[in-house]
Amino acid sequence: MSAGKRFLISIIVLTIVALSIWSIALDISRFSSLNYSYDIYPSALLKRINVILAAFIAWGVGKDGLSLKDSRRMKAAFMFIILGEAAFALGGTVVGVCLFAVSQTLLIIRNSTGLRDKLSHASQIQKRRLLLSSLTVFLILAAMPFLFSSLIKVHNPTVIVYLYGILLSASLLAGLTNSILGLLPGRNSKMVAVGMICFYCCDILVGLDAVMETGLPWLLVNSFIWIFYIPALVLLALSCYRYN
Repeated sequence: MSAGKRFLISIIVLTIVALSIWSIALDISRFSSLNYSYDIYPSALLKRINVILAAFIAWGVGKDGLSLKDSRRMKAAFMFIILGEAAFALGGTVVGVCLFAVSQTLLIIRNSTGLRDKLSHASQIQKRRLLLSSLTVFLILAAMPFLFSSLIKVHNPTVIVYLYGILLSASLLAGLTNSILGLLPGRNSKMVAVGMICFYCCDILVGLDAVMETGLPWLLVNSFIWIFYIPALVLLALSCYRYN
């Protein structure tokens, strides 16, 4: 990676950090005024700018990517994330969930590339870590319906929500597996794992946000969504690059 490109990426990341601090401060300000608005200006605008900036990091990988196929998959994944955000902004919740599902599918394919070969040569410690990770994700997934049913305000959650939860859990497991088996270079695989953990936490909070009644607990959940979401996007975008 050239020095100029490294500097440009650093500027984009620092801009994202600055805008995130600003938007978080605005979200937290709702606690003092008990403002239960879902999005407040300019916090909502700052958050969407950060999503676009994270996508630019992935789209600008060029010759500095791990491989041409990896770069194409990540560019496509971020394209569907942007489209999903647009759908949610226009009120198309189902369409937005479907677009994010496509993005998660692309992330699963990308993050599990080379799994069969690495798994056949995995050590016993790696296999135990994989088993523990799988059981943890399965238990979280199994607990979700009970958690949501205790907070639900609409008693007929759509099947698509459950299906997305399964897909999201598979994507998280793919990210953890990537790090455990080293499917990508060391720094990249760690970025993928932490990024997918943040993505998972974000989407769980999105689900809770949708089913909770307005109040202080809801305001806390709503405020933390983007605290996890933006780091997830930035880490996944940075994982596209080849580091010497």
